[in-house]
Amino acid sequence: MERVASIVEGLTAVRKAIEASKSFVEGLPLFARGFAEQDFASGTGMSYGRWFELLDSVVERLNRLGSLPASELGGLAADCRKLAAHLERYAQYLETVPGKLRMAASFIQLDEQVLKSAEEAPRFAESVRELKRALEALAGELEKSAKP
Repeated sequence: MERVASIVEGLTAVRKAIEASKSFVEGLPLFARGFAEQDFASGTGMSYGRWFELLDSVVERLNRLGSLPASELGGLAADCRKLAAHLERYAQYLETVPGKLRMAASFIQLDEQVLKSAEEAPRFAESVRELKRALEALAGELEKSAKP
């Protein structure tokens, strides 16, 4: 269960990072906002809203894993695998963030702190990949438990 707590903690950190991204995008000028939202969705495979739905659903079920009916383990495992696949896409997206923001800075005024924090995104990508691997391992265990 300690590993599950670590996964929940990691997923919570990813949610906070995506919330920060969404908040930043919402503060962009209208012409840039739509582009940034589309770039995030196409780069990560899901819109901000869909990310929040999937993360919240998986975290909620992981938090009550001990009392989750066996009939729900297969669905949770499938969602963990889906989330793991999207976490890889998110990690790849994070690696592109500094370059994208440097390019955007030539068109719109960006705060220096935003540019500095963007440089951290590729480092966060490795944490996201570690989380992906842990989630895949957990999905495998859940699949075994779900089989009669």
